[in-house]
Amino acid sequence: MTSAPDNFVLIGNTLKPYGLLGEVKIRPATFDFDRHANLSKVYFRKRVGQEAEALEVRATRADSEYWYLKFKGMLTPESVAHLSGGQLLIPAEERLELPADMVYLSDVPGMAVIDEEGVTIGSVVEVLEQGASEMLVVGTGKKDLLIPWNDHFVKSIDIQTRQVRVDVSALRGLM
Repeated sequence: MTSAPDNFVLIGNTLKPYGLLGEVKIRPATFDFDRHANLSKVYFRKRVGQEAEALEVRATRADSEYWYLKFKGMLTPESVAHLSGGQLLIPAEERLELPADMVYLSDVPGMAVIDEEGVTIGSVVEVLEQGASEMLVVGTGKKDLLIPWNDHFVKSIDIQTRQVRVDVSALRGLM
């Protein structure tokens, strides 16, 4: 196993082996769907906190929704089966520059969360991916608060000041 960088950016979630030639089906987690075509080396880990395994990309293709990657030294479905249900990562320094209205999920933990009245209610502990949407887990000092990441609740995210502005008036009874 090759030494891996400390900071990663998620670019996809591995689903399952595909076909008979060692291909892995990937659900992209990047704003640039064509990013797969420029990948030469990626890292895989089953879950956060686990050591990442370096993988050399030998071939890549995509359909309208998924990527299909082949890795050096992995030629059968059995050789890539251990990659199912994990994360495909790249070093943080290789991430693409985002458009002005977007933010990397990995940049959000640690940001201060400020409510509609200007009061700091805590900081983001993590971003939970819940199928079609994400939830901000906000540590308040008493208990964690889950805030849906949508336009109704999350009003703005400022990378420079590291602040998330939210409207939690609808959640006041739960806080």
